Amino acid sequence: MSAQKVSVILPTYNRAALLSTAIESVLGQSFRDLELLVVDDGSADDTGALARRYQDADARVRYLRQENRGVSAAMNAGIRAARGEMIARIDSDDRWLPDLLETEVSILRARPEIGLVYSRGQWMDQDLNPLSTILGQTPHFPNDTLRSMLWGDATCNITVVVRRECFDRAGFFDESLATSEDWDMWLRTAFHYDFVFVDRVLAHVRRHDDNATRARGPSLAVLLDARGRVLDKFFSCGDLSPRIAAMKSAAYRNLYIYEANIWFATGNRRRALRALARALRSGGNPADTTARIAWFNLVHPIVGRTAAGRDLLRWESNLRRRLRAR
Repeated sequence: MSAQKVSVILPTYNRAALLSTAIESVLGQSFRDLELLVVDDGSADDTGALARRYQDADARVRYLRQENRGVSAAMNAGIRAARGEMIARIDSDDRWLPDLLETEVSILRARPEIGLVYSRGQWMDQDLNPLSTILGQTPHFPNDTLRSMLWGDATCNITVVVRRECFDRAGFFDESLATSEDWDMWLRTAFHYDFVFVDRVLAHVRRHDDNATRARGPSLAVLLDARGRVLDKFFSCGDLSPRIAAMKSAAYRNLYIYEANIWFATGNRRRALRALARALRSGGNPADTTARIAWFNLVHPIVGRTAAGRDLLRWESNLRRRLRAR
């Protein structure tokens, strides 16, 4: 394996119409020492033919195909085939900005104690016009990666660059999880390594009707259930320190508030109210939980509608983070 090379894994399933944008954003990186593994999870469209054309044109592209087994299995197949000592992921409907790898790899090279680097990603519409939502967050607890990841998934998955050795210590992606496999993976990684956050948008996340995060009805319930399973799995570990175990009530409370927001957004008021009730019963301070519910459902959406309001929210978040670090 090359200590410098980055192996970029692109899991895909029936996304031939969108795939070229993702592939070209990888091959157009200013950082050139990379390989791109397109892992086809049993597509029935033109994915294979398209990927092979790129493979024939650029020696850095490798096409792998497997029976349909889900994104975690596709990621694991890519990791096993990878030749680099750093691993990155891009989804087949998204794109990187040209300096993502150069920016993040330089941090991993300069700081050997860091296991993973991530940055922000911006939601785009179907035609890649920018939307207001930004993914990827500053760690909630400064210099405390694991507690920050328990507070909520701070990463933007398609911006992650991680050392290959992290999978040797933390294991591979959990193939029993249809979604939220990334949060589960990075929680396990955070047991062993610190992360670095780059406060810049370095990727575009395309929003379209086939996004897993735009699921409706039973599919949405499955998606949200997977997030609960991630926490259930984590807190079932028998070797958690008291400091980490103490995060349990806040982790579940935040998860249930997140679920409520999703259900409200899809018009399912009954499920939303049920999730809020679970948040209040999660074991944390009821007053704190009520304040957090009010913040995310009333204040935050209103203030965040304008650029000035978003600046204010960032300032307020940074202030609270500095106070927690004292």
